[in-house]
Amino acid sequence: MTSGRSRAPRYALIVDDNPHAAAVSRALLEAAGWTVEWASDGFEAILRFRARSYGALVLDYCLPGMDGVDVLAWVRRNLADAPEVVVVSSECVEFLKKRFDGMGVRAILSKPLAAADLVRVLKAA
Repeated sequence: MTSGRSRAPRYALIVDDNPHAAAVSRALLEAAGWTVEWASDGFEAILRFRARSYGALVLDYCLPGMDGVDVLAWVRRNLADAPEVVVVSSECVEFLKKRFDGMGVRAILSKPLAAADLVRVLKAA
């Protein structure tokens, strides 16, 4: 027996200043059924978070203005219902593990993304 209501769409926010990298992440998530929005920097991401709730945040580390750690710190301070967070970066994974330690990151993935990694990590959420 079903309630008659459809399942709410899954919204994801990609925060990446590289339009090509963001397009790759977007294509992967949309193919898996996510509704995806993109922010090119941390300040734009904060504006988007003020307008909508997201179930997933795909976050680059190197961003203009404020880095990924700053963006995630804002999310953790200001959102009661914080999204699952996947950091996607070309930086050294060990360096990123130290930078994001204790911030509730689900996974850190290296660019360029392997096609199934991002979707696999979020399906496990």
